[in-house]
Amino acid sequence: MFKDKDIRPTLIKEIIKANQGNSFRLVEELAVCDGDARADIALINGKLCGYEIKSDRDTLERLSRQIDAYNKTFDYITIVVGEKYKDVITDEVPNWWGIKVAFENQNGEMDIESIRIAGGNAEVDTRSVLELLWKDEIRILLQSKGIKGLSNKNRRKLRDIAIATIPPKEIREYTRETLKFRKGWRSD
Repeated sequence: MFKDKDIRPTLIKEIIKANQGNSFRLVEELAVCDGDARADIALINGKLCGYEIKSDRDTLERLSRQIDAYNKTFDYITIVVGEKYKDVITDEVPNWWGIKVAFENQNGEMDIESIRIAGGNAEVDTRSVLELLWKDEIRILLQSKGIKGLSNKNRRKLRDIAIATIPPKEIREYTRETLKFRKGWRSD
C-alpha cells in the first residue's frame, strides 16, 4: 500500500519528463484560495495545473473542499489515487478532472497509469488566481497599466483594483508568468 511520499517522486518525474524542453516550474504544497487548500503539486507552464494525491492511506474527507478551491484556481487538474480509490474516484471529482492511478508493477516498483486526461477548466475565478500573487507583484501589474496611488493599499484592495480594471485573461496570464519566474520563493 503506497503512501503520498511513495507516489509523489514518481509523479514529479512523470511531470518533468512530459514537460522536457518547455519552460515550467513545479511547486509542491502550493496554498490556494488564501490557504483554504494546498495543491500537492502545481505545474506552471503557461497554464496552472494542479495535482492532488490521495494514496491508499488517505481519506476523501477533505476532497469536496479541495475540489472547490482547485476549480477556482487551476486551468487543468489531475487527481492521483492509489488502487483503493480506483473504482470510486470518477464519482467524486468533476468529469473534466484528469485521473491517474498509482500501482505496484510486476517488478514491485511504483507505476502511474492515466485513466482520464484532464480537460480545460471553465470555472477559473480571477480573484482566486490573484490570491497566488504577492502584494508587490499585484502592484507591479497595476503600475504597468498606468494606475497610480497604490502605495498605501493592502493586498486585498490591490486585488479589487486589478479585477475592476484589467481583463481576467490578462490577469491569469500575468499570474502564470509571475509564478513561473518568481525569485525568492521556496525553490530558489
